[in-house]
Amino acid sequence: MKYSKTWIKVKFDNSIELIEHPLTGILIPKIEFADEFETLLLEFDGSTASDYFDFYYSACPLNQFSYKFRDDDAKEDFINACIDLGLMPTFQETLHGETKEEKGLRKNKSSQDLCNDFANLKSKEMSKKYNKENSYKHKANQLKSSFDKLIKEVNECQDDIKKVKLQQKLDRVISMMEHSM
Repeated sequence: MKYSKTWIKVKFDNSIELIEHPLTGILIPKIEFADEFETLLLEFDGSTASDYFDFYYSACPLNQFSYKFRDDDAKEDFINACIDLGLMPTFQETLHGETKEEKGLRKNKSSQDLCNDFANLKSKEMSKKYNKENSYKHKANQLKSSFDKLIKEVNECQDDIKKVKLQQKLDRVISMMEHSM
């Protein structure tokens, strides 16, 4: 499948009014959605397959003015990216709540700490999921292409700030790759 909708296109497309919220499943106005998830949405610049809005969302067949998640995997990938960026609490925190101190610690955690936590989790999860059968070959191929492109960009990048952002994108693509295995 060829993706074409970057966040900038979606943002200025007046025909798109409502977007499904990942936790509640409720269609919310695009402006509210943008306010809540802007940090992630700005990464939907089309540089890789997973950097398109329509990688995660598709037009609702009953209401062309609204967009819903393509499937449960896309929804989970979007939520995981939000959690990685600190835009959403984890499911455990959502279900059990968190104290003010815990919230403060979560919000103050450095990006390096998040990367380290993610790397530890990634290595554990990868060993479990690597042997599972891949039922989503098409998505896996697109993610592989994104991965290869990001690896090349990270290796060639001279700007440290850009390199950190590319590494974060790479980590999310790796996470999606692990999930699709």
